[in-house]
Amino acid sequence: MLLDDDEEKLLRSVALQNARAIHNAREQAERALIAAKEALELKSAELAEQREFFRVTLASIGDGVVTTDTDARVTFLNPVAERMTGWSLQDSLGQPLDQVFKILHELTREPVASPVLKVLRERKLAALANHAVLIARDGTETPIEDSAAPIFDGNGKMFGVVMVFHEVTERRRKEAELRDSHLLLIQARDQLEKRVAERTADLEAANDSLRELSARILQIQDEEQRRLARELHDSVGQLIAAIGMNVGVVQREAHKLSPAAARCVAENADLVQEANREIRTISHLLHPPLLDEIGLLSALRWYTEGFAERSRIKVDLEIPEDLGRPSTNVEMAVFRIIQECLTNVHRHSGSATAAVRISRSDGNITVQVADAGRGITRERQAELAQSGRTGVGFRGMRERIRQFGGNLTIESEGKGTIVTAVLPAG
Repeated sequence: MLLDDDEEKLLRSVALQNARAIHNAREQAERALIAAKEALELKSAELAEQREFFRVTLASIGDGVVTTDTDARVTFLNPVAERMTGWSLQDSLGQPLDQVFKILHELTREPVASPVLKVLRERKLAALANHAVLIARDGTETPIEDSAAPIFDGNGKMFGVVMVFHEVTERRRKEAELRDSHLLLIQARDQLEKRVAERTADLEAANDSLRELSARILQIQDEEQRRLARELHDSVGQLIAAIGMNVGVVQREAHKLSPAAARCVAENADLVQEANREIRTISHLLHPPLLDEIGLLSALRWYTEGFAERSRIKVDLEIPEDLGRPSTNVEMAVFRIIQECLTNVHRHSGSATAAVRISRSDGNITVQVADAGRGITRERQAELAQSGRTGVGFRGMRERIRQFGGNLTIESEGKGTIVTAVLPAG
């Protein structure tokens, strides 16, 4: 069938339009392909640049770096890792990590599990156990510390592990030196403690000997005072009594004497009586016979009454009637403590009164002597608290009380003083 001219023109126009459309589509596709290729090349260049950056970075850091895939096969070693393991990057690629990175326990020499395996198992950071050493390809050992972490892609999928490690030889050496120093210090401390214990034992033995000596001295002193009291009473007292009798004989013949001689005889009679009283007082103060014969209560009443008369210091004695009879040594100690305290009141306090209180409870006897005098300064109290710096009287009291395991306290708040002694009743 023949086409007319209009139909032929129409067909030519459609074919031309289709050809142009195909040409335009081809050009657009080529331009899109060129753009995509350029973008891919740019991305590849950027990735290459990033890889080079990370490679240079990993190669430049001072720690060893090893990366692996998820099968624990080596994918990268930096130069430090190459040097420490003895493996080159090329030789290590694809090798199992435990072949390249061998670690043992420094002390037990047992193999140590790599932290990479723990990371692959738990998908989180892991560190190497202490005391690990890296065994290089040539057998060289290097103490190390390391840690490993998972590597994730942009979608959160783990595709490998990176491990960083470094040498700790110097630190281990210093730790060993520190341990050695610590051990030496412990040994020195133990030796010092041993010597201190020995010296303490020696000192305690010396103190025990000193306490025994002090106790013996006090015992000897009491025995000597008892002997002197007996001598004064039995010997000197008898002589004075004999002199008194002779003076009495002379007094009966006084009418035959001159007035002056008779007066002298009378004065001698008075002096003999006074001397006899003084000797009896001194004898009783050295060792009161009432203490042995009747007991502490009567001896203290006799002593405080005599002390008040001699010193003009009013003494208030408070002692329970049911005190009982402590042991002889305790009675003597209590009497001597009160005797010394009242003597100190008379000599130093300036007080016109004194109070003596004795009580008994829980198997102990408490002795308290108080005055209303000028008191004792804090400095002097501090000295009295140190037995080595006290006077003979206080030292004697402390020694007596120490023999029984008791204690002595001195209180003074500016006016008046209270001395308290506590010792077992015995």
